[in-house]
Amino acid sequence: MHVNFDIELTVLVPASQRECFHQVFDAGKTVEIEYEVLSGGDFDITYWFYSPTNRVLQSDIRKKEGHQSLKLEETGEYRFCFDNSFSRFVQKQVYFSIRLMDNVNGNFGDLDEEWMNNVAKDDLGDLQMRIQEIKDLFQRIWDNMEQAQRYQQSFRNFEIHDRVIVENNFERVNFWSIIHLALLIGVGLIQVLMIRSLFEDRSRVGKILRGKK
Repeated sequence: MHVNFDIELTVLVPASQRECFHQVFDAGKTVEIEYEVLSGGDFDITYWFYSPTNRVLQSDIRKKEGHQSLKLEETGEYRFCFDNSFSRFVQKQVYFSIRLMDNVNGNFGDLDEEWMNNVAKDDLGDLQMRIQEIKDLFQRIWDNMEQAQRYQQSFRNFEIHDRVIVENNFERVNFWSIIHLALLIGVGLIQVLMIRSLFEDRSRVGKILRGKK
């Protein structure tokens, strides 16, 4: 398939809100949408894809990631939305890519082979077959490069996702470490004061601990 439109974006979807994007597409083409939640809450988002007549074409409810492909039947302004309305306090960071492709093979176009029709087949020999083999080879190389690019983007998303998890865990560990340290210091001070009060005759706490009035 020939790629006519290819875009990648990373957006922030605020808590209790929905972010929508609009794009004009022609009928007869195939749109491919891929998304992934990189950070925020439980790493989930709701996805909606609407036709120019506001019909729901696709939807995913509270998913971490998704990959959708659809052949378009109408020409007009399509709308796709990421809905975070179910989350009251946490915003979500979402990566998504949109690709619009023609339903034809070959990214390099058809070579002008009209001149071959005026040449005898005996003179051409296997030239036509060789040209077709070269075109097929270029097409496979192109497809492999696109696939490699998509894998690289997926690996980058995994890296961002893992880094966000590590940073969140680091913050939680630091927070609870400070709490535990404060508790240990507080308990230590209380123990020191209580032990000192046992050896002080005028200490009211010491008298209570010793059982004296």
